[in-house]
Amino acid sequence: MGLELVRAVCAGGEASALATILQVQGSSPRHPGAKMLAGVSGHLAGTVGGGRGEAVALEACRRALASGACERVKVEMVGNEVTGAEMVCGGVTTQLIEPLADLEPYRIALGRLEAGERVLLVKRLRGGEAGPVQVEVALLDEDGRALYGRPDPADARPAARALDRDQARLDPDTGVFYDPLLPQEKLLILGAGHVGQALAALAPALGFQVTVVDDRAEFLAEGRLAEGVQAVHAGFERAIAEFPFDSATYVVVVTRGHQSDLQCVRAVLGRRWRYAGFMGSARKARLILDQVAKEGFDPEKVAALCGPIGLDIAAETPRELAVAILGEVIAVRRHAPILAAVNQAREGRRA
Repeated sequence: MGLELVRAVCAGGEASALATILQVQGSSPRHPGAKMLAGVSGHLAGTVGGGRGEAVALEACRRALASGACERVKVEMVGNEVTGAEMVCGGVTTQLIEPLADLEPYRIALGRLEAGERVLLVKRLRGGEAGPVQVEVALLDEDGRALYGRPDPADARPAARALDRDQARLDPDTGVFYDPLLPQEKLLILGAGHVGQALAALAPALGFQVTVVDDRAEFLAEGRLAEGVQAVHAGFERAIAEFPFDSATYVVVVTRGHQSDLQCVRAVLGRRWRYAGFMGSARKARLILDQVAKEGFDPEKVAALCGPIGLDIAAETPRELAVAILGEVIAVRRHAPILAAVNQAREGRRA
């Protein structure tokens, strides 16, 4: 669950219910942790995949609002006829439907998220695999301390793992659902040249709060960047020092030259981020990584840097390069299996 959906939950206005995907077997358009908020008037925010699956969730939310009870709902998408009405994704999703009577854990979470912190909802489910279920809610901070409710001490290790991986997970043995809540994802673009501008044009539609930094005022002039993108005219080191980095920060270095790229990489290595990388040739990437390694930066953080950035889709134009870069960013966001192959290929190019 992201910041905007938590805000929608806390906004109130009308009675609402929350549908959350607990588990996926086979193929599904959404993953565990995906959510939809619904009121008596229908859909309010978020999505659990659209189509018939979302229609089932909406109907279940209406039942929950009428009864005041939580339930587990299974949605099958295993139809065999492409011309039929049944969904043919090939999977089964299990959803938790909750009427939101107590908003306190979400209000506490909202304050933490707006401060750039991650938190974890822990929901203990008691009941069958489908039908009515009782839900006990707890909220933990990044260090495992209880902010709301009374979590079981046995939750500590799986809770830490869920937060570390930023992935929601249902433990089928204990019936506990570990659900990370993440602050607003921020994309910091260092360099307002052609690729930086293309990135800034595409990224807001993907849910990122975008900031573009350049030390050349003319590259940040009105009309050069997409509406809603924050432009910062400053030296790169100063801008990086003042930017509010956190676990939901993604950094892309696309400055005008090798020296300014190296300057940015050095400064970024001292901050906290989810993803950081720089554009250039494989040779340039190797030189930069070797240099910061010689300078004594944390080897784990150096190894986590991506360079050259972007999926290998033979991109050439600035917009194509932006698509390739954001493709990699999305893969990191979603913990996509393709990342292992991408990193292996990158290492091969740099060797």
